[in-house]
Amino acid sequence: MNRDAPVGYAAREVALERVLAQALRFPDLAYAGAASSDARIEPRDDARLDPRDAALARAIEHAVVRRYLTLIACIRPHLTKNWPLLEKPVQAALLGGAAQILFLDRVPAAAAVDASVEWTKRRLRPGAGGLVNAVLRKVAASVAERLPACEETRALIADQTRRNIVPLSDGSALRLSIDAFSEDAAANLSERTSHARELILHWIGAFGFRETTRLALHDLSEAPIIVTTSTDVRATDAHNPAAPSTEVSSDSSIEPHEERGFGVWKGSHSEMTAMLAAHPEVRVQDPTSAMTVASLAPLLPRAPQLIVDLCAGRGTKTKQLAELFPNATIFATDPDDARFAALAELRHRHPGIKPLSPQSVFREAAGKADLLLLDVPCSNSGVLARRPEARYRFSKARTAAVIELQQKIADPAIGLVAPGGAVIYATCSIERAENESQVKRLASRFGLTLAVERSIMPAGLPGDSPRVYRDGGYHALLWRT
Repeated sequence: MNRDAPVGYAAREVALERVLAQALRFPDLAYAGAASSDARIEPRDDARLDPRDAALARAIEHAVVRRYLTLIACIRPHLTKNWPLLEKPVQAALLGGAAQILFLDRVPAAAAVDASVEWTKRRLRPGAGGLVNAVLRKVAASVAERLPACEETRALIADQTRRNIVPLSDGSALRLSIDAFSEDAAANLSERTSHARELILHWIGAFGFRETTRLALHDLSEAPIIVTTSTDVRATDAHNPAAPSTEVSSDSSIEPHEERGFGVWKGSHSEMTAMLAAHPEVRVQDPTSAMTVASLAPLLPRAPQLIVDLCAGRGTKTKQLAELFPNATIFATDPDDARFAALAELRHRHPGIKPLSPQSVFREAAGKADLLLLDVPCSNSGVLARRPEARYRFSKARTAAVIELQQKIADPAIGLVAPGGAVIYATCSIERAENESQVKRLASRFGLTLAVERSIMPAGLPGDSPRVYRDGGYHALLWRT
Protein backbone atom coordinates (compact mmCIF):
# COMPACT_ATOMS: atom_id res chain seq x y z
CA MET A 1 0.00 0.00 0.00
CA ASN A 2 1.40 3.42 -0.97
CA ARG A 3 1.91 5.38 2.25
CA ASP A 4 2.57 8.65 0.34
CA ALA A 5 -0.67 8.44 -1.66
CA PRO A 6 -3.37 11.15 -1.44
CA VAL A 7 -6.11 11.12 1.19
CA GLY A 8 -8.61 8.34 0.45
CA TYR A 9 -6.23 6.39 -1.76
CA ALA A 10 -5.69 3.66 0.83
CA ALA A 11 -9.45 3.34 1.27
CA ARG A 12 -9.92 2.89 -2.48
CA GLU A 13 -7.21 0.22 -2.63
CA VAL A 14 -8.87 -1.74 0.17
CA ALA A 15 -12.30 -1.26 -1.44
CA LEU A 16 -11.11 -2.48 -4.85
CA GLU A 17 -9.58 -5.60 -3.31
CA ARG A 18 -12.95 -6.30 -1.68
CA VAL A 19 -14.80 -5.62 -4.93
CA LEU A 20 -12.45 -8.01 -6.72
CA ALA A 21 -13.36 -10.70 -4.19
CA GLN A 22 -17.04 -10.02 -4.94
CA ALA A 23 -16.48 -10.13 -8.71
CA LEU A 24 -14.84 -13.53 -8.32
CA ARG A 25 -17.91 -14.78 -6.41
CA PHE A 26 -20.74 -13.17 -8.39
CA PRO A 27 -23.67 -13.96 -8.20
CA ASP A 28 -22.89 -15.51 -4.80
CA LEU A 29 -21.85 -12.27 -3.16
CA ALA A 30 -20.76 -12.39 0.48
CA TYR A 31 -21.57 -9.19 2.31
CA ALA A 32 -22.56 -8.04 5.81
CA GLY A 33 -24.24 -4.66 5.66
CA ALA A 34 -24.53 -2.24 8.57
CA ALA A 35 -28.33 -2.24 8.69
CA SER A 36 -29.97 -5.29 10.17
CA SER A 37 -33.48 -5.99 11.32
CA ASP A 38 -32.54 -8.63 13.86
CA ALA A 39 -28.81 -8.63 14.56
CA ARG A 40 -26.44 -6.19 16.22
CA ILE A 41 -23.93 -6.17 13.40
CA GLU A 42 -20.56 -4.49 13.75
CA PRO A 43 -19.59 -2.86 10.44
CA ARG A 44 -16.42 -4.41 9.03
CA ASP A 45 -13.27 -2.33 9.46
CA ASP A 46 -9.64 -2.60 8.37
CA ALA A 47 -6.87 -2.12 10.93
CA ARG A 48 -4.70 -0.37 8.34
CA LEU A 49 -7.22 2.42 7.77
CA ASP A 50 -8.18 5.43 9.85
CA PRO A 51 -11.93 5.76 10.59
CA ARG A 52 -12.63 8.06 7.62
CA ASP A 53 -10.86 5.80 5.16
CA ALA A 54 -12.52 2.71 6.64
CA ALA A 55 -15.91 4.37 6.16
CA LEU A 56 -15.08 5.25 2.54
CA ALA A 57 -13.94 1.70 1.79
CA ARG A 58 -17.19 0.33 3.21
CA ALA A 59 -19.24 2.88 1.25
CA ILE A 60 -17.61 1.87 -2.04
CA GLU A 61 -18.15 -1.84 -1.46
CA HIS A 62 -21.71 -1.15 -0.27
CA ALA A 63 -22.52 0.78 -3.46
CA VAL A 64 -21.11 -1.98 -5.66
CA VAL A 65 -23.04 -4.74 -3.90
CA ARG A 66 -26.29 -2.78 -3.96
CA ARG A 67 -26.05 -1.72 -7.62
CA TYR A 68 -23.92 -4.42 -9.27
CA LEU A 69 -26.15 -4.88 -12.33
CA THR A 70 -26.87 -1.16 -12.65
CA LEU A 71 -23.13 -0.48 -12.73
CA ILE A 72 -22.55 -3.08 -15.44
CA ALA A 73 -25.34 -1.55 -17.54
CA CYS A 74 -23.83 1.94 -17.18
CA ILE A 75 -20.33 0.70 -18.04
CA ARG A 76 -21.32 -1.59 -20.90
CA PRO A 77 -21.94 1.06 -23.63
CA HIS A 78 -18.34 2.23 -23.30
CA LEU A 79 -16.74 -1.19 -23.76
CA THR A 80 -15.41 -2.71 -26.98
CA LYS A 81 -15.86 -6.28 -25.70
CA ASN A 82 -18.53 -8.08 -23.73
CA TRP A 83 -18.46 -7.71 -19.96
CA PRO A 84 -17.90 -11.44 -19.19
CA LEU A 85 -14.74 -11.38 -21.32
CA LEU A 86 -13.04 -8.75 -19.15
CA GLU A 87 -10.48 -9.93 -16.64
CA LYS A 88 -11.81 -9.90 -13.09
CA PRO A 89 -9.42 -7.17 -11.82
CA VAL A 90 -10.57 -4.95 -14.69
CA GLN A 91 -14.20 -5.65 -13.77
CA ALA A 92 -13.44 -4.77 -10.15
CA ALA A 93 -11.72 -1.51 -11.06
CA LEU A 94 -14.59 -0.47 -13.35
CA LEU A 95 -17.23 -1.42 -10.77
CA GLY A 96 -15.48 0.36 -7.90
CA GLY A 97 -14.70 3.44 -9.94
CA ALA A 98 -18.15 3.73 -11.48
CA ALA A 99 -19.80 3.20 -8.07
CA GLN A 100 -17.97 6.26 -6.76
CA ILE A 101 -18.81 8.34 -9.83
CA LEU A 102 -22.51 7.45 -9.90
CA PHE A 103 -23.48 6.81 -6.28
CA LEU A 104 -21.02 8.60 -3.95
CA ASP A 105 -21.80 12.23 -4.66
CA ARG A 106 -19.08 13.64 -2.38
CA VAL A 107 -16.29 11.77 -4.16
CA PRO A 108 -14.52 13.68 -6.98
CA ALA A 109 -14.74 11.69 -10.20
CA ALA A 110 -11.08 12.37 -10.97
CA ALA A 111 -9.97 10.82 -7.67
CA ALA A 112 -12.10 7.72 -8.30
CA VAL A 113 -10.69 7.32 -11.82
CA ASP A 114 -7.04 7.87 -10.85
CA ALA A 115 -7.14 5.43 -7.92
CA SER A 116 -8.85 2.75 -10.03
CA VAL A 117 -6.30 3.17 -12.82
CA GLU A 118 -3.27 2.98 -10.51
CA TRP A 119 -4.67 -0.06 -8.68
CA THR A 120 -5.26 -1.85 -11.98
CA LYS A 121 -1.73 -1.13 -13.18
CA ARG A 122 -0.24 -2.67 -10.06
CA ARG A 123 -2.78 -5.49 -9.70
CA LEU A 124 -2.67 -6.55 -13.35
CA ARG A 125 -0.47 -4.60 -15.82
CA PRO A 126 -0.02 -1.01 -17.07
CA GLY A 127 -1.98 -1.55 -20.29
CA ALA A 128 -5.09 -2.58 -18.38
CA GLY A 129 -4.97 0.74 -16.55
CA GLY A 130 -5.42 2.54 -19.87
CA LEU A 131 -8.67 0.68 -20.54
CA VAL A 132 -9.99 1.47 -17.05
CA ASN A 133 -9.05 5.14 -17.47
CA ALA A 134 -10.82 5.50 -20.81
CA VAL A 135 -14.02 3.73 -19.74
CA LEU A 136 -14.40 5.47 -16.37
CA ARG A 137 -13.89 8.90 -17.94
CA LYS A 138 -16.70 8.10 -20.37
CA VAL A 139 -18.92 6.94 -17.51
CA ALA A 140 -18.31 10.25 -15.72
CA ALA A 141 -19.02 12.23 -18.89
CA SER A 142 -22.30 10.35 -19.43
CA VAL A 143 -23.90 11.80 -16.26
CA ALA A 144 -25.98 14.70 -17.62
CA GLU A 145 -27.72 15.85 -14.42
CA ARG A 146 -29.08 14.85 -11.05
CA LEU A 147 -32.86 15.07 -10.81
CA PRO A 148 -34.29 16.09 -7.41
CA ALA A 149 -36.56 13.84 -5.38
CA CYS A 150 -40.05 14.92 -6.42
CA GLU A 151 -43.20 13.54 -8.03
CA GLU A 152 -41.93 14.31 -11.53
CA THR A 153 -38.78 12.31 -10.87
CA ARG A 154 -40.82 9.44 -9.44
CA ALA A 155 -42.83 9.38 -12.65
CA LEU A 156 -39.64 9.22 -14.72
CA ILE A 157 -38.29 6.41 -12.54
CA ALA A 158 -41.52 4.41 -12.92
CA ASP A 159 -41.54 4.85 -16.71
CA GLN A 160 -40.04 1.65 -18.12
CA THR A 161 -39.62 3.21 -21.57
CA ARG A 162 -36.89 5.44 -20.12
CA ARG A 163 -33.47 3.95 -20.79
CA ASN A 164 -31.33 6.70 -19.28
CA ILE A 165 -32.76 7.24 -15.77
CA VAL A 166 -30.82 5.80 -12.82
CA PRO A 167 -32.97 5.76 -9.64
CA LEU A 168 -31.15 6.59 -6.39
CA SER A 169 -31.84 5.51 -2.83
CA ASP A 170 -33.04 8.94 -1.66
CA GLY A 171 -35.74 9.29 -4.33
CA SER A 172 -33.62 11.40 -6.67
CA ALA A 173 -32.21 10.10 -9.96
CA LEU A 174 -29.42 10.54 -12.46
CA ARG A 175 -30.19 11.34 -16.07
CA LEU A 176 -27.59 9.93 -18.42
CA SER A 177 -26.72 11.34 -21.82
CA ILE A 178 -26.88 7.83 -23.30
CA ASP A 179 -29.42 5.00 -23.30
CA ALA A 180 -27.71 2.52 -20.99
CA PHE A 181 -30.62 0.24 -20.14
CA SER A 182 -32.47 -2.41 -22.11
CA GLU A 183 -35.55 -1.79 -24.26
CA ASP A 184 -37.19 -4.90 -22.78
CA ALA A 185 -39.27 -3.80 -19.78
CA ALA A 186 -38.28 -6.67 -17.48
CA ALA A 187 -34.59 -6.40 -18.35
CA ASN A 188 -34.80 -2.62 -17.95
CA LEU A 189 -36.21 -2.97 -14.44
CA SER A 190 -33.64 -5.64 -13.61
CA GLU A 191 -30.75 -3.39 -14.64
CA ARG A 192 -32.00 -0.13 -13.18
CA THR A 193 -32.82 -1.65 -9.78
CA SER A 194 -30.07 -4.30 -9.77
CA HIS A 195 -32.15 -7.45 -9.34
CA ALA A 196 -31.58 -10.75 -11.09
CA ARG A 197 -33.71 -10.80 -14.22
CA GLU A 198 -35.11 -14.20 -13.25
CA LEU A 199 -36.33 -12.70 -9.96
CA ILE A 200 -38.02 -9.82 -11.79
CA LEU A 201 -39.75 -12.22 -14.18
CA HIS A 202 -40.82 -14.42 -11.27
CA TRP A 203 -42.30 -11.44 -9.41
CA ILE A 204 -44.11 -10.24 -12.53
CA GLY A 205 -45.78 -13.64 -12.74
CA ALA A 206 -46.64 -13.67 -9.04
CA PHE A 207 -47.58 -10.04 -8.38
CA GLY A 208 -47.92 -8.24 -11.72
CA PHE A 209 -45.64 -5.62 -13.26
CA ARG A 210 -46.79 -2.64 -11.20
CA GLU A 211 -46.22 -4.36 -7.84
CA THR A 212 -42.93 -5.79 -9.09
CA THR A 213 -41.77 -2.27 -9.90
CA ARG A 214 -42.74 -1.14 -6.40
CA LEU A 215 -40.94 -4.06 -4.78
CA ALA A 216 -37.78 -3.50 -6.83
CA LEU A 217 -37.73 0.22 -6.05
CA HIS A 218 -38.37 -0.50 -2.36
CA ASP A 219 -35.19 -2.58 -2.34
CA LEU A 220 -33.19 0.48 -3.42
CA SER A 221 -34.08 2.22 -0.14
CA GLU A 222 -31.38 2.41 2.50
CA ALA A 223 -33.14 0.29 5.12
CA PRO A 224 -33.18 2.11 8.46
CA ILE A 225 -32.13 0.55 11.74
CA ILE A 226 -35.36 0.13 13.71
CA VAL A 227 -35.40 -0.40 17.46
CA THR A 228 -38.04 -1.40 19.95
CA THR A 229 -38.31 -2.58 23.54
CA SER A 230 -39.65 -5.90 24.74
CA THR A 231 -42.64 -4.37 26.50
CA ASP A 232 -43.51 -2.15 23.57
CA VAL A 233 -44.34 -5.01 21.22
CA ARG A 234 -46.76 -6.86 23.48
CA ALA A 235 -50.03 -7.18 21.66
CA THR A 236 -52.93 -5.62 23.54
CA ASP A 237 -55.58 -6.77 21.08
CA ALA A 238 -55.54 -10.00 19.11
CA HIS A 239 -57.30 -8.17 16.27
CA ASN A 240 -54.78 -5.30 16.33
CA PRO A 241 -51.64 -7.18 17.34
CA ALA A 242 -49.09 -4.52 16.45
CA ALA A 243 -50.54 -1.89 18.78
CA PRO A 244 -48.32 -1.83 21.87
CA SER A 245 -49.19 0.20 24.89
CA THR A 246 -46.23 2.56 25.15
CA GLU A 247 -43.80 4.40 22.91
CA VAL A 248 -40.20 3.38 22.39
CA SER A 249 -37.40 5.24 24.16
CA SER A 250 -37.45 9.04 24.18
CA ASP A 251 -33.74 9.07 23.27
CA SER A 252 -33.06 12.05 20.98
CA SER A 253 -31.28 9.71 18.55
CA ILE A 254 -34.53 7.78 17.96
CA GLU A 255 -37.19 9.11 15.62
CA PRO A 256 -40.64 7.60 16.16
CA HIS A 257 -41.69 5.05 13.56
CA GLU A 258 -45.26 5.07 12.29
CA GLU A 259 -45.69 1.66 13.96
CA ARG A 260 -46.30 2.53 17.58
CA GLY A 261 -43.64 1.27 19.95
CA PHE A 262 -40.87 1.37 17.32
CA GLY A 263 -38.29 3.98 16.49
CA VAL A 264 -35.76 4.72 13.76
CA TRP A 265 -32.20 5.01 15.02
CA LYS A 266 -30.60 8.24 13.76
CA GLY A 267 -27.32 8.21 15.70
CA SER A 268 -23.95 6.67 14.90
CA HIS A 269 -23.10 3.01 15.23
CA SER A 270 -20.90 3.66 18.27
CA GLU A 271 -23.73 5.57 19.93
CA MET A 272 -26.13 2.72 19.20
CA THR A 273 -23.69 0.22 20.70
CA ALA A 274 -23.52 2.31 23.87
CA MET A 275 -27.31 2.68 23.99
CA LEU A 276 -27.87 -1.07 23.60
CA ALA A 277 -25.34 -1.80 26.33
CA ALA A 278 -27.08 0.65 28.68
CA HIS A 279 -30.59 -0.58 27.76
CA PRO A 280 -30.51 -4.36 27.20
CA GLU A 281 -34.29 -4.39 26.97
CA VAL A 282 -34.03 -2.62 23.59
CA ARG A 283 -33.93 -4.78 20.47
CA VAL A 284 -32.92 -4.00 16.91
CA GLN A 285 -35.97 -5.40 15.15
CA ASP A 286 -38.25 -4.44 12.27
CA PRO A 287 -42.02 -4.29 12.98
CA THR A 288 -42.69 -7.18 10.60
CA SER A 289 -40.21 -9.40 12.43
CA ALA A 290 -41.60 -8.39 15.82
CA MET A 291 -45.16 -9.05 14.71
CA THR A 292 -44.47 -12.78 14.29
CA VAL A 293 -44.35 -13.28 18.04
CA ALA A 294 -46.39 -10.25 19.12
CA SER A 295 -49.44 -11.07 17.01
CA LEU A 296 -49.49 -14.84 17.48
CA ALA A 297 -48.60 -15.23 21.16
CA PRO A 298 -51.95 -13.82 22.36
CA LEU A 299 -53.74 -16.52 20.33
CA LEU A 300 -52.19 -19.37 22.31
CA PRO A 301 -54.78 -21.09 24.53
CA ARG A 302 -52.40 -21.13 27.51
CA ALA A 303 -49.02 -19.80 28.50
CA PRO A 304 -46.42 -22.30 27.28
CA GLN A 305 -44.13 -23.92 29.82
CA LEU A 306 -41.59 -25.26 27.31
CA ILE A 307 -40.72 -23.36 24.12
CA VAL A 308 -38.29 -24.47 21.43
CA ASP A 309 -36.72 -21.85 19.16
CA LEU A 310 -35.06 -24.08 16.59
CA CYS A 311 -33.54 -21.47 14.24
CA ALA A 312 -32.88 -18.80 16.84
CA GLY A 313 -30.13 -16.83 15.08
CA ARG A 314 -28.80 -14.26 17.53
CA GLY A 315 -31.89 -14.55 19.66
CA THR A 316 -34.04 -11.54 18.81
CA LYS A 317 -37.31 -13.47 18.83
CA THR A 318 -35.95 -15.64 21.66
CA LYS A 319 -35.70 -12.52 23.84
CA GLN A 320 -39.18 -11.49 22.76
CA LEU A 321 -40.59 -14.85 23.83
CA ALA A 322 -38.72 -14.68 27.15
CA GLU A 323 -40.28 -11.29 27.89
CA LEU A 324 -43.76 -12.46 26.94
CA PHE A 325 -43.50 -15.76 28.85
CA PRO A 326 -41.13 -15.14 31.78
CA ASN A 327 -42.06 -18.44 33.46
CA ALA A 328 -41.30 -20.58 30.42
CA THR A 329 -38.16 -22.55 29.70
CA ILE A 330 -36.89 -21.77 26.21
CA PHE A 331 -34.59 -24.20 24.44
CA ALA A 332 -32.80 -22.11 21.78
CA THR A 333 -30.33 -23.34 19.20
CA ASP A 334 -28.59 -22.37 15.98
CA PRO A 335 -26.00 -24.33 13.96
CA ASP A 336 -23.79 -21.27 13.40
CA ASP A 337 -21.10 -20.89 16.09
CA ALA A 338 -21.17 -17.08 16.22
CA ARG A 339 -24.94 -16.93 16.48
CA PHE A 340 -24.96 -19.67 19.12
CA ALA A 341 -22.43 -17.66 21.15
CA ALA A 342 -24.80 -14.67 21.02
CA LEU A 343 -27.61 -16.93 22.27
CA ALA A 344 -25.46 -18.00 25.20
CA GLU A 345 -25.12 -14.35 26.25
CA LEU A 346 -28.89 -14.07 26.66
CA ARG A 347 -28.83 -16.37 29.70
CA HIS A 348 -27.40 -13.61 31.88
CA ARG A 349 -30.55 -11.49 31.56
CA HIS A 350 -33.09 -14.21 30.81
CA PRO A 351 -32.41 -17.31 32.95
CA GLY A 352 -35.28 -19.15 31.27
CA ILE A 353 -33.33 -19.26 28.00
CA LYS A 354 -31.34 -22.50 27.70
CA PRO A 355 -28.97 -22.57 24.69
CA LEU A 356 -28.58 -26.19 23.54
CA SER A 357 -27.07 -27.92 20.55
CA PRO A 358 -29.61 -29.12 17.96
CA GLN A 359 -28.97 -32.73 19.01
CA SER A 360 -29.63 -31.89 22.67
CA VAL A 361 -32.85 -30.06 21.79
CA PHE A 362 -34.23 -33.12 20.00
CA ARG A 363 -33.19 -35.36 22.88
CA GLU A 364 -34.53 -33.14 25.69
CA ALA A 365 -37.72 -31.78 24.12
CA ALA A 366 -39.13 -34.63 22.03
CA GLY A 367 -42.93 -34.50 22.27
CA LYS A 368 -42.81 -31.92 25.10
CA ALA A 369 -42.79 -28.46 23.52
CA ASP A 370 -45.89 -26.35 24.11
CA LEU A 371 -44.66 -23.94 21.44
CA LEU A 372 -42.25 -24.51 18.56
CA LEU A 373 -40.87 -21.48 16.71
CA LEU A 374 -39.65 -22.30 13.21
CA ASP A 375 -38.09 -19.10 11.83
CA VAL A 376 -36.64 -21.03 8.93
CA PRO A 377 -34.02 -20.09 6.30
CA CYS A 378 -35.47 -18.57 3.14
CA SER A 379 -34.65 -16.57 0.02
CA ASN A 380 -34.77 -13.27 2.01
CA SER A 381 -36.99 -11.81 -0.70
CA GLY A 382 -38.86 -9.67 1.86
CA VAL A 383 -35.67 -8.03 3.14
CA LEU A 384 -33.64 -7.37 -0.01
CA ALA A 385 -33.17 -3.73 0.99
CA ARG A 386 -31.19 -5.09 3.96
CA ARG A 387 -29.73 -8.08 2.13
CA PRO A 388 -28.83 -6.69 -1.32
CA GLU A 389 -26.41 -9.55 -2.00
CA ALA A 390 -29.41 -11.92 -2.09
CA ARG A 391 -30.94 -10.14 -5.12
CA TYR A 392 -28.61 -11.89 -7.52
CA ARG A 393 -28.97 -15.48 -6.31
CA PHE A 394 -32.57 -16.12 -7.28
CA SER A 395 -33.22 -19.06 -9.61
CA LYS A 396 -35.64 -21.96 -9.81
CA ALA A 397 -32.89 -24.35 -8.72
CA ARG A 398 -32.01 -22.23 -5.68
CA THR A 399 -35.66 -21.88 -4.73
CA ALA A 400 -36.03 -25.65 -4.86
CA ALA A 401 -32.94 -26.01 -2.65
CA VAL A 402 -34.36 -23.53 -0.11
CA ILE A 403 -37.68 -25.38 0.00
CA GLU A 404 -35.88 -28.68 0.51
CA LEU A 405 -33.87 -27.18 3.38
CA GLN A 406 -37.02 -25.80 5.00
CA GLN A 407 -38.60 -29.25 4.86
CA LYS A 408 -35.50 -30.93 6.30
CA ILE A 409 -35.72 -28.55 9.28
CA ALA A 410 -39.47 -28.43 9.78
CA ASP A 411 -40.51 -32.06 9.29
CA PRO A 412 -38.45 -33.65 12.09
CA ALA A 413 -39.12 -30.62 14.30
CA ILE A 414 -42.86 -31.34 14.43
CA GLY A 415 -42.00 -34.33 16.60
CA LEU A 416 -40.92 -31.89 19.32
CA VAL A 417 -44.46 -30.55 19.73
CA ALA A 418 -46.63 -31.90 22.55
CA PRO A 419 -50.28 -32.84 21.90
CA GLY A 420 -52.24 -29.60 21.97
CA GLY A 421 -49.06 -27.62 21.34
CA ALA A 422 -48.55 -24.92 18.75
CA VAL A 423 -46.15 -24.21 15.89
CA ILE A 424 -45.17 -20.75 14.66
CA TYR A 425 -43.74 -20.88 11.15
CA ALA A 426 -42.04 -17.70 9.93
CA THR A 427 -39.79 -16.42 7.13
CA CYS A 428 -38.53 -13.09 5.83
CA SER A 429 -39.68 -14.14 2.35
CA ILE A 430 -42.64 -13.06 0.24
CA GLU A 431 -42.55 -16.22 -1.89
CA ARG A 432 -45.66 -18.37 -1.73
CA ALA A 433 -43.66 -21.58 -2.31
CA GLU A 434 -41.59 -20.88 0.82
CA ASN A 435 -44.57 -19.77 2.91
CA GLU A 436 -48.20 -20.71 2.30
CA SER A 437 -47.32 -23.83 0.33
CA GLN A 438 -44.98 -25.07 3.05
CA VAL A 439 -47.52 -24.46 5.81
CA LYS A 440 -50.25 -26.21 3.81
CA ARG A 441 -47.92 -29.19 3.32
CA LEU A 442 -47.02 -29.31 7.03
CA ALA A 443 -50.67 -29.17 8.03
CA SER A 444 -51.61 -31.96 5.65
CA ARG A 445 -48.69 -34.24 6.40
CA PHE A 446 -48.76 -33.96 10.19
CA GLY A 447 -52.45 -33.37 10.86
CA LEU A 448 -51.93 -29.78 12.04
CA THR A 449 -54.68 -27.17 12.09
CA LEU A 450 -53.89 -23.78 10.56
CA ALA A 451 -55.17 -21.11 12.94
CA VAL A 452 -53.93 -17.94 11.19
CA GLU A 453 -51.42 -16.90 8.58
CA ARG A 454 -50.31 -13.54 7.26
CA SER A 455 -48.07 -12.42 4.40
CA ILE A 456 -46.69 -8.89 4.77
CA MET A 457 -45.31 -6.98 1.80
CA PRO A 458 -42.40 -4.56 2.21
CA ALA A 459 -43.29 -0.88 2.59
CA GLY A 460 -41.46 2.34 1.83
CA LEU A 461 -39.89 3.70 -1.35
CA PRO A 462 -36.77 5.75 -2.06
CA GLY A 463 -37.44 9.28 -0.84
CA ASP A 464 -40.05 8.21 1.71
CA SER A 465 -39.53 8.92 5.39
CA PRO A 466 -37.84 6.03 7.21
CA ARG A 467 -40.85 6.17 9.53
CA VAL A 468 -42.89 4.24 6.95
CA TYR A 469 -40.28 1.61 6.14
CA ARG A 470 -40.94 -2.01 7.00
CA ASP A 471 -39.64 -5.38 5.85
CA GLY A 472 -41.69 -8.06 4.15
CA GLY A 473 -42.28 -11.47 5.65
CA TYR A 474 -44.71 -14.24 6.54
CA HIS A 475 -45.91 -16.00 9.68
CA ALA A 476 -48.46 -18.68 10.52
CA LEU A 477 -49.78 -20.37 13.63
CA LEU A 478 -50.69 -24.07 13.61
CA TRP A 479 -52.11 -26.37 16.29
CA ARG A 480 -51.18 -29.95 16.93
CA THR A 481 -54.42 -31.60 18.02
